[in-house]
Amino acid sequence: MRLTADDRLDIIELPGWYADALDTRQPELLRQVFTVDAVWEVVGALRLEGLDAIMEFMGRDDVHPGAHIMTNIYIALVEEQPDGTPLVHLKSRGIYPVGPSDRMNPTAVFYGRYDDDVVRTADGWRIRHRRYRYGAR
Repeated sequence: MRLTADDRLDIIELPGWYADALDTRQPELLRQVFTVDAVWEVVGALRLEGLDAIMEFMGRDDVHPGAHIMTNIYIALVEEQPDGTPLVHLKSRGIYPVGPSDRMNPTAVFYGRYDDDVVRTADGWRIRHRRYRYGAR
């Protein structure tokens, strides 16, 4: 199943929209990122089901690092679902500075990777399931 260039651009922009929504503390912008029935999880630790639960959690100041820097974004696989629509497997990595950020007091970072299932909706491409894993693997 082939994607158009416009499809690919829309899909690979999703991690950027996600990061900006969290960093600007505007969880309502996640409507441009996730399906209504989306699942967001830290594998083995936390699972959120539904867009409302995701937005509520992402709107909390106590759960986020200072910034989300998204990188290594690519479409790993496109497959056809039983209904004939495409399911896109999107991969990306995140780097998250925490703590003060100036040359006299360097910022620490942590990092991880995302594995996303992306589907086309009436409103455009959206993440249906986002899995986060700490570290490089």
